[in-house]
Formats: sequence, C-alpha cells, structure tokens
Amino acid sequence: MAGITNWKYLRNILTTDITTTGVFIIWFADYHAIPFMLLAKLFRKPVVVHIGGYEVYNAQEINYGNQRKLIRGYLSRWVIGNATTNVVMSRAYCDITRNIVPQSVVEVIPGCIDTRFCDLPPLPKSGAVTAYCTNSTYELKGLHIFDWVSECLPMLKKIKNAPHQQMMHEFRTAKVYCQLSYTESFGVSLLEAMSCGCVPVVTDRDALPEVVGDTGVIVPYEDVVGTVEAIKKALAMSGEPARDRARTFTVELRMKDMNKMLKRIAEVNQ
Repeated sequence: MAGITNWKYLRNILTTDITTTGVFIIWFADYHAIPFMLLAKLFRKPVVVHIGGYEVYNAQEINYGNQRKLIRGYLSRWVIGNATTNVVMSRAYCDITRNIVPQSVVEVIPGCIDTRFCDLPPLPKSGAVTAYCTNSTYELKGLHIFDWVSECLPMLKKIKNAPHQQMMHEFRTAKVYCQLSYTESFGVSLLEAMSCGCVPVVTDRDALPEVVGDTGVIVPYEDVVGTVEAIKKALAMSGEPARDRARTFTVELRMKDMNKMLKRIAEVNQ
C-alpha cells in the first residue's frame, strides 16, 4: 500500500518497488494526483482516492471548489473517474461526486475523532460557540451568519486559530456549538464539540445533518431569525444525546472499514 499526499513524495514512490505495491492511496482528487495515477496505470495497480470535498464542489458565490475552474475541475474529474474506488465521508458528498462523474465508484467511510473526550468529567456549561481556522474560510464556515446572530445573542463566542487543547476546553464549557457552514463534507470540529456535550446547531447543507442526526437543531442556511431561535432552543436541550452519537465515530471503526475495503480491492486485483 502506498500513501501519496504531495509532490515531495514522488522520490519515495520512485525508490519503492512499486511493481509489488498492493494499492495506491492518494489523498485528494487534485492535480498533484496525476503522476501517481499514471504510475498506477503503468503498473496496473488499483488506486483509492480520498476526496476532501473541495475537489468536487462548485460554489461560485463564495469562490469555493475545483469545479468552478475549467482545467483544474477537469483534472479532478479525470482522477475520480480513473480511480478504482473513491472514498468520501458522507452520503451527501457521495451524491455530489457521482453527479459530476456518473461512472465513478464511490464508497462512504465516515470520519472519526478521539472519542476519549466523550467520557471526561463534565464542566459547568453556558453560552454558545463556533470555531474556524482562517479568514479565507469566513464565508464557507458561515461566520457572517454567526456575526449577525451575535447581535441578538451576545453570549455567542468565536474561536479562531486556537490550539486543539484550548479548543476542546472551550467545547467542554460551552452549552451549544454552531456550525453554520455553506457546505461541509463531514465536520470533525462539529463532532468534537458533540463529544464534549455541546448541543449542535447546524445548517441544512450537505453532510451536517448526517453528522448531527436528531441530537441538535438544523436550520436553513443564512436564516438569521431561524438560527437565533434554534440557539435558544438548543440552550434548553441536553447535550448527552450528541455525546452518545459522537461515541459511534471511532478511529477503530474507520480503520476497520478502510481495511475491509482495501482487502476487497486487493483480492479482486490479484
């Protein structure tokens, strides 16, 4: 099995006996995957491509997604169409991928978190939080919505570029976690917040309802009034159902599903 994530790994694969390599694994269906797809084809090896989400999306209004670009979008579709199997983390993105490359083989293997946080002693909770990483994700993560809502609910708090330990502490002391994104292919931060007992408030976009299930409140994207009411409702809810749901997204289960898929592919391609 060869795991390929960037151009710098080209030397590694060229110095490996790739004629005996079982399965190529490539992270992200983008232009960097092209040389490794060609190598896999040359040596007739199966290829598993992990799709992050950006590669298959087209959101002109927020300037997000490879599919809004002519050449880069085509390259992503070529990679997806030539992969033995494409792995996505949600049914929503399975549908999106098959919509842009109908002949593609796509398998859903949900993401995972460190579920040990589910069993930490509870801390006093109050207010609501949301988290994001960079200014470039401001509209993607729906931070403008959060800002609008904050004018009505001053107890809201944004976490920006916080170390993971600090972020988890914020989650443990927050009653509600808001993920008001335009789109998500899964939602690891959301799931981590749920593992800390936060009641999730999310938009009705793509993978978010799949992660939350019936443990939180789902609102239409950019519905400010609806989001305010949803947060008020969530503040009165228990976070234990969300914590229990988070317990099911284990690293062990994802590894088991991945290994099962890789074994099946290797057996078929012997």
